[in-house]
Amino acid sequence: MPRSVTAILIAADGADYLRDTLDAITMQTRLPDRLVVVQLGNSPVTSTIIDGVEPTVHARAGARAGFGLAVENGFRAAGIEALDSEWLWLLATDNAPEPVALERLLNSVEGQPSVAVAGPKQMQWDAPAYIHSFGETLTPWGTAVEMAEPELDQAQYDRHSDVLAVAAGGMLVRASVWKQLGGFDRALPAVDDALDFCVRARLAGYRVQLEPTARVRSGGVDAPGTRLLGASTSEPRRVRLRREAQLHRRLVYAPLPLVPLHWLSILPVAVFRAIGQILRKAPGSAPAELLAGLVVFGTRFAAIARSRSRIAKERSAGWASIAPLRQPWREVRHRRALARDNGRQPNREESLHFFSSGGLATVLTMLVVSVVLFQPLVGAEALVGGQLLPLGTFDSLWRSVGWGVHPLGSGFVGPADPFAAVLAVLGTITFWHPSSAIVALWILALPIAAAGGWLATARFTRRRPLRVIGGLLWAAAPTLVVALDTGRIGGVLVHLAAPFMLLAAFKVRSSWTASAWLGLLGALIAASSPSLLPLLFIAWAAAVALGVAVRQGERSRIVRILPLPLPTAVLFLPLVAEQALHGRLIGVLADPGPVASPGAEAHLLGLPAQLSTVLQLAAGWPTWAIDAWEGLTAPLGLGSGLAAAFVWALGVPLLLLALIGLFWPKHSVPIRIGMFGVGGLVMAVLATRLEVVSNGGTPIAAWPGAGLSLAWLAVLEAAVCGLDRLAAALQLPLRAHGLGAAKIRAASAAVVGCTAVLAMLAAVSPVLVGVLLGSAQVRAGSAATVPALVAAEGRSTPDLGMLTLTPERNGSYRSLLTRGEGRTLESLSTLQSTAGFGDSPGLARLAAGLVQPTGDDLATSLNDYRIGYVLLQHGASSDGLSAARGALGANPLLSEVSTTSAGTLYRYDDLRTTGPITLLRGPSNTGSPIGVAVLLIQAILFGVFALLALPTSKITQRFRPVPALRAPKADVRTIGAPAVQTVVRTPEQAMARELQTASAAREPEEVGSWR
Repeated sequence: MPRSVTAILIAADGADYLRDTLDAITMQTRLPDRLVVVQLGNSPVTSTIIDGVEPTVHARAGARAGFGLAVENGFRAAGIEALDSEWLWLLATDNAPEPVALERLLNSVEGQPSVAVAGPKQMQWDAPAYIHSFGETLTPWGTAVEMAEPELDQAQYDRHSDVLAVAAGGMLVRASVWKQLGGFDRALPAVDDALDFCVRARLAGYRVQLEPTARVRSGGVDAPGTRLLGASTSEPRRVRLRREAQLHRRLVYAPLPLVPLHWLSILPVAVFRAIGQILRKAPGSAPAELLAGLVVFGTRFAAIARSRSRIAKERSAGWASIAPLRQPWREVRHRRALARDNGRQPNREESLHFFSSGGLATVLTMLVVSVVLFQPLVGAEALVGGQLLPLGTFDSLWRSVGWGVHPLGSGFVGPADPFAAVLAVLGTITFWHPSSAIVALWILALPIAAAGGWLATARFTRRRPLRVIGGLLWAAAPTLVVALDTGRIGGVLVHLAAPFMLLAAFKVRSSWTASAWLGLLGALIAASSPSLLPLLFIAWAAAVALGVAVRQGERSRIVRILPLPLPTAVLFLPLVAEQALHGRLIGVLADPGPVASPGAEAHLLGLPAQLSTVLQLAAGWPTWAIDAWEGLTAPLGLGSGLAAAFVWALGVPLLLLALIGLFWPKHSVPIRIGMFGVGGLVMAVLATRLEVVSNGGTPIAAWPGAGLSLAWLAVLEAAVCGLDRLAAALQLPLRAHGLGAAKIRAASAAVVGCTAVLAMLAAVSPVLVGVLLGSAQVRAGSAATVPALVAAEGRSTPDLGMLTLTPERNGSYRSLLTRGEGRTLESLSTLQSTAGFGDSPGLARLAAGLVQPTGDDLATSLNDYRIGYVLLQHGASSDGLSAARGALGANPLLSEVSTTSAGTLYRYDDLRTTGPITLLRGPSNTGSPIGVAVLLIQAILFGVFALLALPTSKITQRFRPVPALRAPKADVRTIGAPAVQTVVRTPEQAMARELQTASAAREPEEVGSWR
């Protein structure tokens, strides 16, 4: 039997663990001959506990010292002789051995001079019947893996004897071998230190074995440790330390000719591994992967050289000698399969049954209805009219994103609207003809809205008819119908995205996928309707405040809420900076797209305009469609005011149901949904007062429909809850007819719900059929928004300009300069409509000189601005039109080309086409450092969020390690009075309890002192 054993205990600041460990050492049936305690740090509590057992040596080390360095300090402080008969027993604060652990370890190495290292079976601290660690090995590619699964110990791994490595906690190592190999590698201060030492011992010709009958408890990741790795260490830091250790070992173990290849691959592989961390929904670990690669790539040359030199000096066996001890690929694949099975969490939520409970039927029905209603748009080259313009080419879409030159008016360089990025993504779907994406959006808007409404409603009710009703009501919402009629693409996108944003908000605290989707959908809604930015910010701030106010154990979920504004921020910050620089910060809230024409005010029943507007918005209508409703109410003999009141009354049933759902005392809609709906209504009202753009001197308010869509969503969910409660209340009176309870609930809910649906369909039907009847503002058109002659020449000369003049009522003229085939949706900028970017005094003077001779040199100005055509449109003033026509016709520089319904077209024949347009010179979005920086930041952030949003549950399992399974916690249930409790334990928990009790009750055979 070995003559001497020195126990070296590395004591970190952890009083509870340390007391149990010291007590366990003193209760050993074979006491160590010496006890050396190395204290990390200077905690007086820890010092008092250590001094209470009177160790042979009480040494100290820095709080940041690694386990190996601390053992080396204890080895030197105790003056241990490096003899073959001297053994070291290495323990940490959380390694409480069973009473017979040391005795059985010593027995296992008795008479085996080739064994230099022996390791016990590590058990979970709180459940000693469950394995924590029992042997370590390497995959063929050098990844460290545990040999035993963290599960209930049933002797299933006791067949292992010789292994590649054992864990540091409880390791018994021959002192001479420790001295010969130089202890643990200091380049591995926190991770894989014991693994590397055992590998080097194997290469030096020694054996490493396990002793299953010797057991040591381990606190695992919850145990106190050094400052490098302990219970307070975050998961990203653990990932970085593990990856640094793996890369260090790979460069140390690799054959010398392959070291440069491994070194060059560190950074590319780090990028792919960072993407893998994002895919497995661990974004905080992605920077850790990159940082680990950078650290090893740039700072580990000397450490790698020393480690390679140490192995070369002591090695007596080849690497082939440890190959049989590695984990084969078959076992690696088997472990990954187990990891996938263990990683699959049961779905505790009720399945939505989208296909079998009416969801698919609702969507298909709305698709058929949409194709019929929008049949004139099917196959259209582009959509025009209202607030719609065609999209440019695929190249033009992406050149308009970020920061660059904008060919508006005289041209300017600056940030693009965030909505340009939305249009670029939308147009990329049909990259061969981007405008077709808008045509498809208009045709698919109703079925997409039905799907979103059905899914959102499914969160509040299990009744299938009510889910169908929710989908139909959301598709028939006035905000969507009016937006489709008037060409408000931003309003359409907000309405379609709102229910999916609500679904993501329900899961944001527990899912990175939901968090990513919520961030992306929030950016989409903000870019489509910037007037909602204040509401989105308030909602985010409230969610953060609520997360901070919850219990301490749940505060970790707030990390999924904090990054939500980042996609919106990177889109808006360039525009915010530019608007703030020019003193027009409020211009950030302007709606993207063409400036709307001023509409006629409608007075409901003669009420004041402001009160009428509030009632209009409260009824869910962003604008009063007087002309369409007069056709509906004409048979009733109602005027325009009474027609509006009649349509408002059709929405009363839905509002009453919403009130029932909000205030029903049981199972009511969450109050937060109601508050968000009120916020949407308030933002809609404020939008009608937000006048940051103008049309011909007339201020134009922002579009209130986006805020109304959010309010309408809250009303819809509250109404569905009200229907659900009402159906339950109607069950008893109808049961007397002999119907079953399920049929009664379904029938009653369907009757009441269909009433609300039919009333709403009647209200929106005159507007909904506008495209089919030709009364809608949106219509099929071509990709060119200029006369055919100008468009044909503009295809070959994109810089060719056309100046459009429109007479106004006040005697002035509105001018607009377009180029090529005309204006496109992505080329517009709120910087021009709010801050006057691109407006030039010279251009205004040129327009004035054309309609009223001033003696200016018009030819020079026409050439400077590359204007080849002048279009005189029919405006609001016939006198102004006649005067302008006379002035243009008398101008010798211009010749009349054609007269159409759009106006009279004149050509400037002496246009010089050589040389670039000076005023349009400027870098593209990739031609300047600021443009590249903006695009790079936006691309990286949106790329990260897109990866997080991917539903990659099957793919990410490959990157997920085997989870550390723990013993299930006891189920504590209160029976009777609160003071009386009974604990219900599973059989596994009962076994663990019995083993723990028996271990604690065992008395040591020998008690002594190390003094």
